[in-house]
Amino acid sequence: MTEPAPEQPQQSPLTDSTAHLLARITDQLGAQLSLVSRNGTRRPMHRTRHPDRPATDSGTPAPALVAVAHGSRDPQALRTVLALLDRVRELRPGLDVRLGHIELNAPLLPDTLDGLRGAEAVLVPLLLGRGHHVKRDLPAATAAAPGVRTRIAAPLGPHPLLVEALYGRLVEAGWDAADHGGRHAAVVLAAAGSRDPDSAQDT
Repeated sequence: MTEPAPEQPQQSPLTDSTAHLLARITDQLGAQLSLVSRNGTRRPMHRTRHPDRPATDSGTPAPALVAVAHGSRDPQALRTVLALLDRVRELRPGLDVRLGHIELNAPLLPDTLDGLRGAEAVLVPLLLGRGHHVKRDLPAATAAAPGVRTRIAAPLGPHPLLVEALYGRLVEAGWDAADHGGRHAAVVLAAAGSRDPDSAQDT
C-alpha cells in the first residue's frame, strides 16, 4: 500500500503582497512618468537629454532622486524595488537615482544621504500613507545629514494609480467585473495599520 504524496503547501494570498503591489505600481509609474515633465506638467511629447546629468528648466543640475523603501526580510521586495528604480533610470537617463531603506535592508537611508554630501536630493517615500516613517523618520534622517539639501515628497498613497493597481489585483484574483459590477463578491482591503490618524485617513 502506497502512501499518498504529501500535499504541497499552499501559498498564502497575503505572501509577497507588498512586492506584488510594488510590481504593479512599477508598471503604472513607468507609463505615467513618460508623460510628465520634471516640473510636474504633462509633456506634449517624449524628450530626453543626453548629458551625464539632466538639467532642470533653469539649466541647473537636477537633484538626485532618493527612493526610500521601508525594507523587508522578503528578498522579493528588494528585487521589486530595484526593478522600479531601473525603470525610472530608463525613463530618465542620466538622473542620479539612489535607494535608501528605513530598516532591514542595505543601503540604509543615512548611508545613502552620506554619499550625497554637497548635493541636492528629493526623497520619495515608497510608502502608502503619511505615517510615522514619513512624518518622523525621514525628517530625522535629513536633519542628521546637514550636508545634503533635501526635500521630502509625498508618499505613494492615496493616489488613483493605487486604485488601478488594486483593480488589477482583484481581476487577477478572479473577480469578475461582468458579474453586475461584482456585487455578489465582498472585497476586503487589508492594511498594516498605524496609530497615526493621517495614515488611517489615507487608508
